[in-house]
Amino acid sequence: MTRTALVLVALALTGCETTAERSAKLEREAARHASRAAASGLSIARESREVRVLAATVVRGSEGAAAVVTLRNTSSHTLRAVPLAITVSDGHGKTLYQNNAAGLETALVSVPSLAAHGELSWVDDQVPASGEPVAASARVGEAPAATGSVPLIVIGGAHLIEDPSNGVGASGIVSNRSRVPQDSLVIFAVARRAGRIVAAGRAVLPELAASSSMPFQIFFVGDPHGAQLQLSAPPTRLG
Repeated sequence: MTRTALVLVALALTGCETTAERSAKLEREAARHASRAAASGLSIARESREVRVLAATVVRGSEGAAAVVTLRNTSSHTLRAVPLAITVSDGHGKTLYQNNAAGLETALVSVPSLAAHGELSWVDDQVPASGEPVAASARVGEAPAATGSVPLIVIGGAHLIEDPSNGVGASGIVSNRSRVPQDSLVIFAVARRAGRIVAAGRAVLPELAASSSMPFQIFFVGDPHGAQLQLSAPPTRLG
């Protein structure tokens, strides 16, 4: 092999980007985009053609109000850092709240990840108490596709609990069955009675190490008694 050919081979090898490297690069870009949206305020320029809004609703209780948006990923690939804009209105259609203010938590302006052909009920339990919120609508922005493996996050043993200070909640164990640690892992919980969402809440775990489990508690807005619990924890870091 000539010296020129050897140089070209060396350049090709050093410039080759592995699947893992591409995945990590996409994850960093998605995280930066979500962080910018949280810092400067959410703005959706183009709506997603891959994510459908199946339902958007508001639940209320003595604890306040929460917005719940159920999404479906119609594509064959997992999406990450999916922008999600919501509008909460009263019975007269007057806008009471939108999640486009600067400084909101990242998980209040986006979905960490959405599995291929998967559904997820996302919860915003930080809806201000002003007015009487009765309806919600949602818009979903374009999101990058994941190229690496998707960590398996499993929730088990979920059951209702009562707390004198915080009201009715759910407790359980969340397990990270992957080698990818999870940061700011959000656990969403909704309670359905006769198909209708009657309570919702969420919890945020600062960190869930790789191949580990951790107990959690979520306290609801609304009354989950006699309802079917549905919990999910979409990965925040992908493989």
